[in-house]
Amino acid sequence: MEHRNHWAEGPRHQWIFCADDNSSLEGLSEKIDPNEVLCSDDHVIVNLGIRRINGRLYAGNYVGVCRLKSVSGKNITSKDGCDIILKIQPRFPLSVVDMLNVIRNDDEFERYLAPQTTRIGTSDKEVEDLANNELFHFFSDEDPVFLQDEIAKESSIITASVFISLLQHLCKRPLMGKTVRKEENLVGKAKGKIVFNKNIRFNTLRGRDDRLYCRYLQYTEDIIENQILKAALKKAEVFLNQYFRSVSGCKNTFRDMISYCNNALAHISHRKITRFDLNGIKTTGVYVSYKPVVNAAKMVLNEITMAANGRTTITSYVIPYAISMEKLFEMYTRSYLKMAGVRSFNSHDAGIQLLPYDDKTPVLTEGNKAYAHYIRGNIKPDIILYNPENGKYAVFDVKYKDSSNSRFSRSDRMQVLAYGLMFDAENIGNIFPTQDGTSNIYYKSNKINSNESKIRQYHQLEIAIDTDWVFAMTSKDGKDSIGLLEYLQDLLK
Repeated sequence: MEHRNHWAEGPRHQWIFCADDNSSLEGLSEKIDPNEVLCSDDHVIVNLGIRRINGRLYAGNYVGVCRLKSVSGKNITSKDGCDIILKIQPRFPLSVVDMLNVIRNDDEFERYLAPQTTRIGTSDKEVEDLANNELFHFFSDEDPVFLQDEIAKESSIITASVFISLLQHLCKRPLMGKTVRKEENLVGKAKGKIVFNKNIRFNTLRGRDDRLYCRYLQYTEDIIENQILKAALKKAEVFLNQYFRSVSGCKNTFRDMISYCNNALAHISHRKITRFDLNGIKTTGVYVSYKPVVNAAKMVLNEITMAANGRTTITSYVIPYAISMEKLFEMYTRSYLKMAGVRSFNSHDAGIQLLPYDDKTPVLTEGNKAYAHYIRGNIKPDIILYNPENGKYAVFDVKYKDSSNSRFSRSDRMQVLAYGLMFDAENIGNIFPTQDGTSNIYYKSNKINSNESKIRQYHQLEIAIDTDWVFAMTSKDGKDSIGLLEYLQDLLK
């Protein structure tokens, strides 16, 4: 395993600082002045979420790669004049690509990427801008970073995966079209307006009086916006067929998504896209839904090159990006439970259900009153399991934390207890990443010390990245095992 929290010399006059998320970044002082580093706040993600606590710098919950920014907003250089690149990786044995491989097939994938606003007149959120989602932050306005290691490949896989998922969602709607001016030499008919100077040159002087050179308006979907999507789809398809199998296992489930998009774009011309084409794109008005997809397409076209033999390679130029491990692990856990047999909220099949990702419950029944200002608001548990047969709930919160470290557990404790109260849930708990990365673990249930007549139990799980899909769980002491679905069904009997 690569040694973390260290400096590595980059290929192009660079120093790359590699660290784990949520770890101390004291090693930065070897090359730069830590006081120059710009820290993130709750509204703007910079430097992959670096925080300053008691005068020391710590990585946040984001993984990815970026140029280190100073408090003045400029790029920081080392004491010897090199560019400083920050590279953050997960501190747990988790694979970003493998988790993405799971959530992209989730029926709530669009909900996961939706910004925290709702369109007027609709109940569902829509993806309006890739920069506004809670999972990915692509800094497309910054210059790409040149890297010669696995992170360049991983970045391209993530970019292509997100693009195809967004494109499939877009292709379910009518494609964008425009009325364009077209000129054509027609035989035996006139259409629109005759262009006399060209008609004389191409027809009259050549004795072709059976033809008329005409200019007319025509509505078409074969426009530059859709041509960019098709060019990016072609690159992403070849790239993922070439690389995804070796990175994320033997099962490439993108095939159906790619086939769907190819059919939807079958009538669109496939041509080479230039930088001039990419700079002239506008996605506003009724076609604002194109914005996140076109942005993702631009990243695919910039990061992946296609050789004359039809094979693709990564350019090693990575568009700076940040991925929220907190959100990704939460979404992976939801998708994993569904794969284990838990029904989605919109399923009509029998069995326990997982309520919607963005389902919010008001704290007060009269939250609009003036005297309710302080406590009013909503709660949004990560995992709400419901048994429609008996009306019982079980509520879990997903924590991208080390379960053995309880230093900051007070707010988590209050949170899960509140969930039990509001949902009248007899079983509540937390779900953490597993420490060894290989097996799912459950702890023995623990009765909550309460004056209530109702008995409530606390449960704690650790979830691994499963590639065998056996969905088995082992007790913390290693003496017992049970299927994940069976375990959850027992909680809701």
